[in-house]
Amino acid sequence: MVILFVALRLNLSDAMLNIDELIPLKVSEGMSSRGDLDPNWRLADLPWFWNIDQYNFYLYNIVAHGVLQAGAWLSAPPLPALRLANLVFQVFAFAFCIDAVRRIGLGRFGLALVGALLTVAPGMVQDAGMARPESLLYLIVALQIWILTLGLSAQWCGFLFGVILGLGVGIKVSYALAVVMIAVPWAISWRQRPSVEVLGGAALLCVGTALGFVAGAPYEVVHPRAFLSGLATLAEQYNFGQPPHSLQSYDPVSEALWIGRYFIELYGLVPLAALAAPFLLKGSTRNLGAGFVLVWVLLFVYFAGKAVFYERNFSFTLIPMLLAVGLATTALRQNYWRVTAAVVLLLPMGYWSIQIASAANDRASLRRFEAMNGLSPSLRLDFADVRANEVPASCQTVAIEDFNESWTAAYLVMLEGNGFHPIARYRSRFSTLVTSTLHTYLDTDVHYFRCPELRH
Repeated sequence: MVILFVALRLNLSDAMLNIDELIPLKVSEGMSSRGDLDPNWRLADLPWFWNIDQYNFYLYNIVAHGVLQAGAWLSAPPLPALRLANLVFQVFAFAFCIDAVRRIGLGRFGLALVGALLTVAPGMVQDAGMARPESLLYLIVALQIWILTLGLSAQWCGFLFGVILGLGVGIKVSYALAVVMIAVPWAISWRQRPSVEVLGGAALLCVGTALGFVAGAPYEVVHPRAFLSGLATLAEQYNFGQPPHSLQSYDPVSEALWIGRYFIELYGLVPLAALAAPFLLKGSTRNLGAGFVLVWVLLFVYFAGKAVFYERNFSFTLIPMLLAVGLATTALRQNYWRVTAAVVLLLPMGYWSIQIASAANDRASLRRFEAMNGLSPSLRLDFADVRANEVPASCQTVAIEDFNESWTAAYLVMLEGNGFHPIARYRSRFSTLVTSTLHTYLDTDVHYFRCPELRH
């Protein structure tokens, strides 16, 4: 299983998958040239990110800087070095999760199922291939879950959990929601514990979080205005939209359906199985399972209230959700139902993980399609051109990217209405899926039209 885990994630390509991958590179270059460890984006050569103060991904950028320095010493290219680091982060996350569920008391079947769920999780496979902080967050959340299973006193558990929580918040502020994983079990078992013990643990949780945040993101404490500037920028982006990762007309119900459709399409019945976990489990395991599920549900509700959907925002809730599913499936009484449930849960995720790994490692599929079909467009239109909603003035053949959203659908109809004749279509691996970064980063549909003046 570990071999499969690595095989699905191993990507040492030097090809940039998205512009975000320049952030750790440019931040690291800036810190090296100045001789400090201040990862403020404004001090790096990142003009396309608004050139304002912001400390987003703080701790990840510091860790990435260390990885890049080590990679340079070993003559390793930057992006492959960061992707290899992602694989290392996720392997350690896998190990912490397996040991955590072993400590909970799962048998061989449960351990194998949890390992399989983690191995073929589409989000984890996709995030392993990008130089972004999500893989480090997988490690951090797995470490927190492991701490919850160590059988420590409430004080020590709260303090250690808080330190890791503070480090996570130093990467993404939304990670603060991970506190639910410890708060819910404490709240459920309030009457079974001495109140002094729980209150002491809560106090040390706060102390640990503060210490972890200061240790993981010191310049955010030294320069609070820069920190708040970055938060304001993110708030504006998520409140006002960023097409194509936004609806043309936002409303929370449609946004929730969009997010829900993404998870159902890629994870099958996993979200529903996770919701059932607190009702199938018993005792302290039920308390943990409730915390695991609720952190994902609360984040779902939060982002349903935002005008932008990026699936990577759910990264740190993915492992808790999968562990809840593993616990719930193992709680089924009959072996027949356990095995059946495992197969049903794993097949959709396994299929899409293979597609994601294939797309990340094969960047030439579109070029092969065009060569095989003799396509050589004189004009290529990206999403910015589509949103401009203008008919090309002069061309022979035109290629238009399609992220399976309403803007492009309307634009294609307009082109046909203006005499453009469809001649071919490249169907990506993700044609049928709801719009996500799978389309915009890895593999997108492309429509080919013959321009009107050459039709006859």
